[in-house]
Amino acid sequence: MRSAYILIALIVVMGSIAFVARSGILSREKPGEPANKYMREAMDTPQSPQLSTAESTVIAEKYNTATSRASGLRFLIRAPGGGNASPRSGQEVTVNYEGRLLLDGKKFDSSYDRHEPFAFMTGVGRVIPGWDLMIQEMKLGEKRTVIIPWWLAYGAAGRPPVIPPKASLVFEIELLDFH
Repeated sequence: MRSAYILIALIVVMGSIAFVARSGILSREKPGEPANKYMREAMDTPQSPQLSTAESTVIAEKYNTATSRASGLRFLIRAPGGGNASPRSGQEVTVNYEGRLLLDGKKFDSSYDRHEPFAFMTGVGRVIPGWDLMIQEMKLGEKRTVIIPWWLAYGAAGRPPVIPPKASLVFEIELLDFH
């Protein structure tokens, strides 16, 4: 007898779903628009970020021999490091660096100018994503020129007034220590 009640309940539920779907009584006025702000943001965000034509041109002219990663990072090894070990996520690293905007080469930050190396814990989001990815590939003492695309730097918003929206960056990074 219980099976009959369950079967009747399923028939009522399925019939209700079919009625609502065919009649359209719950449909929105503008069915092609996203239902809420989160869906609108997701649809506005490009699925695969792209460099601007100007940035692509600068990279082709100045950094044509750079090694590329699937993430969009590019780098040139200026001086090889020693050993086989690289920093792992959660380790503290110490670096010297100089950061410039890719398009105009304007310097926006430098540990060399402060005469003090920069120390941070890698892989935990304390620096831009491009740094976390690149530092974990470097060897002790290695120097790299790193081209970080805007989506792995400060994103679509940038960091006004110093870093404009969707600005790709170039860093000269030297890995001094990690532990």
